[in-house]
Amino acid sequence: MMFLIIPTVLLVSLATAQYPEGSRYTPPISSGRGNWSQAYASARQFVCNLSLTEKVNLTTQTGTGATNSYQLGIIPRVGFRGLALDDSPTGVRGTDYSSAFTAPLNMAMTWDRELIYAQAFANGAEHRDKGVNIAYSPVVGPLGRAPEGGRNWEGYSPDPYLSGVSFGLTVAGMNAGGTIAVGKHFVLYEQEHFRQRIEWNSYDLPGVEFNISEPYSANADDRTLHELYLWPWYDAVHDGMAAVMCSYNRVNGTQACQNNRLLNGILKGEMGFQGFVVSDDGSQHSGVLSSLAGMDMTILGETSPNGVEGLGISFWGPNLTQSVLNGSVPEWRLDDMATRTMAAYYYLGQDEDFPELNFAQGDLSTYGYLYPHAMEDFTQINQHVDVRDHHAEVIRRVGANSIVMLKNTNQALPLKSPRQLA
Repeated sequence: MMFLIIPTVLLVSLATAQYPEGSRYTPPISSGRGNWSQAYASARQFVCNLSLTEKVNLTTQTGTGATNSYQLGIIPRVGFRGLALDDSPTGVRGTDYSSAFTAPLNMAMTWDRELIYAQAFANGAEHRDKGVNIAYSPVVGPLGRAPEGGRNWEGYSPDPYLSGVSFGLTVAGMNAGGTIAVGKHFVLYEQEHFRQRIEWNSYDLPGVEFNISEPYSANADDRTLHELYLWPWYDAVHDGMAAVMCSYNRVNGTQACQNNRLLNGILKGEMGFQGFVVSDDGSQHSGVLSSLAGMDMTILGETSPNGVEGLGISFWGPNLTQSVLNGSVPEWRLDDMATRTMAAYYYLGQDEDFPELNFAQGDLSTYGYLYPHAMEDFTQINQHVDVRDHHAEVIRRVGANSIVMLKNTNQALPLKSPRQLA
């Protein structure tokens, strides 16, 4: 097996070549097979009544000026209030009266399927009760092969079997709690360094000047990719994963969010994934290419010629509308994007008695401006709903059961010879 990522201490390749097989994979139209059939019937009925711009609205979220900015797809004409999105693997982000859950790394360290599922269910239920449709969790990328990867605690383990079981149970648990679980980051996202050009170049390191033109490329042969890094994703798809987040990095030279082979060929083709693919914040690098490569939704999808988010000009939005009108993106592809998103919504039963978003993300004030940058619409922005229930009990059990006690018999530690095992 071969896994190559260079330079920077193990994990970066700045290869510039485009993936040579990128044009071979036609975006597969979702089939709604298996237990997705009813959800797809409802989604297709919903989407067929939408206008072009309304369908585009289901794909695009931009801007950070609104109090509840992580929303998209509001369609007043048909009474659809849109979808609310939020982080994270350890609980609802940016609010009060929600639990801080044990790290996913600890969940796996319990080796207890029931505990993993129980914490995931509680996390999903808290997101739902706060009015969050889509939660950016769980994480299996990074898998955790590099000790200095930066996000390893959000995942489960470097072992694909243990990670696959834990990942699948977490997806199933969060879904059962009522929230669409977003598996992330797809794929080979094994480091934070050089994940975005502007992010790294902004670091003022004495005597060091970086001028990277693209995010790093993680390069892996097909066997390594499938036997290690894709393995857990198969488990999660099998267990009902309804959304996948594509990662910041490039994979074999092509951006993950516009990587035709990964999204169309492997995820939607080989795995038969029925849900939607969503970008990470700022991980979209193109409009037409990402559409055709299999991405279905963008969050904070502003173009950033200078690497600065918040410009309010999306790769999609009106640009996607224009791309459909001029034939660059077939309308059937847009239909599939919208249908996949709505199928996930119906698959989780969110059309029935789902709470409205009841908090302002990142602002704990009871009253404030709905659009703070413009100082418009002063209203109640937080209802301070307590969603914690008795979840402290499962959190405590996961924490306690994840502790590993080492007995240092015959002074086996620290290691003397060999000094390292891997």
